[in-house]
Amino acid sequence: MNGATGATGVNGARVPAPGRSAMPRQRQTDRSPGQRVSTGDIAALRSVGELFRTLDDAYGGGHARQALVRYLEHEAEPMLRGTYGEATGRRLFAAAADLTRLAGWTSYDIAAHGLAQRYFVQALRLSQAAGDRPYGSYVLATMSRQAVHLGHGREAVQLARVAQQGVGSTAPAVVQALLHSVEARGHGVLGEVRACTASLVRAERAMEAARPGDELPHWARFFDEAQLADEFAHCHRDLQQHRASAQHAERSLQLRAPGYARSRLFCRVVLASARLGLGELDQACALAAESAQQATEMRSARALEYVRDFEKRLEPYRDAAAVRNYRDRVAALG
Repeated sequence: MNGATGATGVNGARVPAPGRSAMPRQRQTDRSPGQRVSTGDIAALRSVGELFRTLDDAYGGGHARQALVRYLEHEAEPMLRGTYGEATGRRLFAAAADLTRLAGWTSYDIAAHGLAQRYFVQALRLSQAAGDRPYGSYVLATMSRQAVHLGHGREAVQLARVAQQGVGSTAPAVVQALLHSVEARGHGVLGEVRACTASLVRAERAMEAARPGDELPHWARFFDEAQLADEFAHCHRDLQQHRASAQHAERSLQLRAPGYARSRLFCRVVLASARLGLGELDQACALAAESAQQATEMRSARALEYVRDFEKRLEPYRDAAAVRNYRDRVAALG
């Protein structure tokens, strides 16, 4: 099978090269057209994806994005114009889908939302060409997360439900937990207490059904007890259930590995908001000041937006000594 630009994929889908809509300019590459793609090439794509994911988690999307986009242009895109058999082609399209989704994710993290959405649509096409419906569901879940961030709760719920339909009831328990929690976030944004609670219960039950030896797709391995607690904390924050939000945020921070620095920052701000809602102003400001300092050390628009959201919640208390001290500390960060 020869995969040309805009070529027919392994299942007959028309698939442009990764990022074509987002990166219209053609650039010279070292890989010649028609070159045979090897299993080593695909392994390299996967390894590079893990590297960029680690950088993104620790330092924000702005650190990894430009290098990732260049890699897509110079390495992944020419591979799709190479020569490969059907089995290799499926693995190639799947690896390209993963890198393209990550390009969208890092674009989303720096608030380039339109660009992110184009990458996500492209990742969906590539996962379709790979015949990988579960990964397509993960892309839809990612799109749902972006919709939550933008305050589009109804769209977020719809995307999460389509994602659930894509994997079906036979998906691993952790995958089901992930997708139910994504739906819960959409209901939380909408203030739908009953629907949000029902989705959280489904996510929790699915997680309880998971077993250590369960085989998981690589993209679902990040979803653990720390991540589930984080989802609960966010939902309870959005529903103004401050005590529950604080409890789950504290649990997530206890369990979350240090490498997930941006996620820990988000969760710490959620905890600060919960403490504020409980009237614990000093604790709330101390947590937020720590988060504000970390946000300045990351290249993540979302990190800064979390801090700004907390500062809006401080407005009713702006004359309190703790708030004045917080603002002085943040101003000193420059």
